Amino acid sequence: MATFSETKTPYEFLIRWDNNGVIQGAHIAFLETVLKDEQVITQTQSSVESVEIAGQLGFPLSDVLSQIQIDALKQVDVLNLEIEVLKSEIEILKNPA
Repeated sequence: MATFSETKTPYEFLIRWDNNGVIQGAHIAFLETVLKDEQVITQTQSSVESVEIAGQLGFPLSDVLSQIQIDALKQVDVLNLEIEVLKSEIEILKNPA
């Protein structure tokens, strides 16, 4: 009797940055494969789904990246925000009212 199985493997990982190099969003798509007796019958790309970054809900980033990489990306977000705040403060000091 034939044996059928299904697999779901990462197919595509997309990250978008803004003009300042800050990550704006990320998505992942999977390749869904149906096998019959370990021979591929069909393969289809799934719809993309959001990836969990900057505290947003979505596909668990830990399934794609290591914890070190996740921590580094979170730190980049924090540091970029601090840079923007400091730039604003510098402009205020340069141009007092």
